[in-house]
Amino acid sequence: MGFNFLIGQEAVKSRLKSITSNKGSCSLLFSGPEGIGKHLFARETAKAFLCKEPKADGACGSCPSCRYIDAGTHPDFIEVEPTDGRKNIRIADLRTIIGDAEVKPQISERKVIVINADKTSSDCQNLLLKSLEEPAAHLVYILLCSDTSRLLQTILSRVTELPFNSYTNDEMITILRNNGASDESEERLKFLTAFSSSIPGKALSLLKDPEFIEERDHIFDLVMRMPKLGYTDVLYDEYQYFDKNNDKIDELLLLLIWTLGDIAAAYAVPDPKDLKNSDKRDEITDFVSENRALTLINISNAENAVTEFIKASKVNVSFESNCCNMLLQIHKELKYEKNS
Repeated sequence: MGFNFLIGQEAVKSRLKSITSNKGSCSLLFSGPEGIGKHLFARETAKAFLCKEPKADGACGSCPSCRYIDAGTHPDFIEVEPTDGRKNIRIADLRTIIGDAEVKPQISERKVIVINADKTSSDCQNLLLKSLEEPAAHLVYILLCSDTSRLLQTILSRVTELPFNSYTNDEMITILRNNGASDESEERLKFLTAFSSSIPGKALSLLKDPEFIEERDHIFDLVMRMPKLGYTDVLYDEYQYFDKNNDKIDELLLLLIWTLGDIAAAYAVPDPKDLKNSDKRDEITDFVSENRALTLINISNAENAVTEFIKASKVNVSFESNCCNMLLQIHKELKYEKNS
């Protein structure tokens, strides 16, 4: 396959091409948000280290070693994750893996150990430290971490860190289309890209989550319908929806802010270019056309209601009282009859 077949992370790929072409022991740290692609890159890096016929851009992808990794049967490639439903990697498991790692490789010139460092306790890190300090000549460690502040400074000083950055819109759309979103519109993929902060794993998870699609549509439709909703509809039905989905409140509030922001943009200029909900442009345009009496002040006040909800939530104000106040304030600002 080779690094050139991976989408994005050009700086990381350039460094990996150089690193994997050198012989000897090596300890790497892939850092970046969960879902950014660290596991995918770690597997391709392992292939490059273990490949029998490596190319300038990494593994050949077709030798027995590469095929064994693809099949999950390479004896010199180990991925370390928690077992038996545990939250963290057991120190006994890591001790066994490190002990086995010191033994010479079976079919390749090296052994590659990929460790999910997010799942290591301080005891595990201290155990790993000794092997990082005096690694066997054939041994390559790749640590994966989304929060490097959780790692011991002594570990950080003994690894080469390769930080992963966000992907561009074009890169994200290519990744999503290559992973099951071939039939989705570009506008919808742009929405998922923005909502996931350009993190492929998160975007793919949202794409495949019917609950998120329902949530997004419900919040968007709520704002679109708000001018014509009655007082009891807001206080009862919509509050019940937020209460039922209290565990996803941050997600719902962001969707709410984005929708209100798009409406504000549509009121400010005739044809706004950068709508968050760009796949729902026609519905936003219709809303503005049908509610011309609304002003940017109304929209701003509605957005402020969401902001006040967030602030109040941080000081343990009653969820019911806080949520109802927010919904009623938004209703007051967007109510069509109020402004007719």
